[in-house]
Amino acid sequence: MPMSGFKTIRNVIVIAGTLAATGYWRLPVEQKFTEDLRERKVMQPQIEVGTWGEMGQTSLAGAVGGLRTVMASMLTLAAHSHFEENEWYDLEKDYEVITALEPYNEFYWDHGGWHLGYNAASWARHYEEYSPTRRRIEERHFLEKGDAFYRRGLKFIPESNRLWFEIGAMWSNEYKRPDLERAAEAFAMVRNSPNPVFRRRFLITIAKIPGREIEAYDEVMRLLGAGGRFHLMTPTFRCLLLVLSSNPDLRAGDLRAEVGQVYDDKDKAYQDLYNYRIRALKEGFYRGKLDEMLRELIVEIEVPDELNPFLNPRVRPIGAAKWREAYERRKAAEAAKEGPDWFLKKPEESEIEDETGS
Repeated sequence: MPMSGFKTIRNVIVIAGTLAATGYWRLPVEQKFTEDLRERKVMQPQIEVGTWGEMGQTSLAGAVGGLRTVMASMLTLAAHSHFEENEWYDLEKDYEVITALEPYNEFYWDHGGWHLGYNAASWARHYEEYSPTRRRIEERHFLEKGDAFYRRGLKFIPESNRLWFEIGAMWSNEYKRPDLERAAEAFAMVRNSPNPVFRRRFLITIAKIPGREIEAYDEVMRLLGAGGRFHLMTPTFRCLLLVLSSNPDLRAGDLRAEVGQVYDDKDKAYQDLYNYRIRALKEGFYRGKLDEMLRELIVEIEVPDELNPFLNPRVRPIGAAKWREAYERRKAAEAAKEGPDWFLKKPEESEIEDETGS
């Protein structure tokens, strides 16, 4: 072999060795840099091996080709079709792929959890071909799936107040299988959220759990001291402030709010406390000395017997903002036999604020 041939082979070996050594040296540096980018959410995380098997050819091409966002959006259309057909396990697989493609998009985790924990669970609860026992089992199964899906999202977006809130909302939903302790655990994570609605839900939940009344009092006082004017705009918060302050087991030195300190208008105080009593009887809110407060107001502002819950127990809240004037107009119209509209609205039409969303 000519000498030039040996030189060529030698040069190739040297170049290959140099490239290999350089690659070996750069590999850990680049891996660390890549992981740093992923940790800072600049780069998408790796797709798990199990998820690759769930992807179709189009999704695979999109994932490899850098079109993960586009493919995730397109897959939501397929997921919606499965929703319309009640194909819940196919829908779950769709959202596993969608969230693998876009793990930092809160919307997909929120939507997937909603489908499983709300839509699928509701379908199972009312599916007539199942026995009552199986309906309960399947409903609980999907509730747990929804919870697990939200929590997987929190591994990627731990700062998400929305996902914690949705977990709490699911477990506190009176039309499902409420578990107030699990709901309170989730709502505790959003106690300092910028959203005042989120901040109040921990208080509203533990105020329904027997044995946590002192904790609820501490929470209402914490909220009162941190942006209290926003919370005092809601009737349920005002009532909780009064009712929790009436707890005889409060510690020495605890502040005790009184009706005259919370309300300038005693008629409004009566309306709120009257309506709160209806919710307390239905939903299990702490009552404390609520009845004593109502009795004092009944005497003080001369509440008509028709609106006295101890003489005429009703299940409809007082809906009119100026209920006394409405009551007097009604009585005058009845006397004149004009037959006006009833001033107490039905619960679904009531103007009372619904704290399930506040």
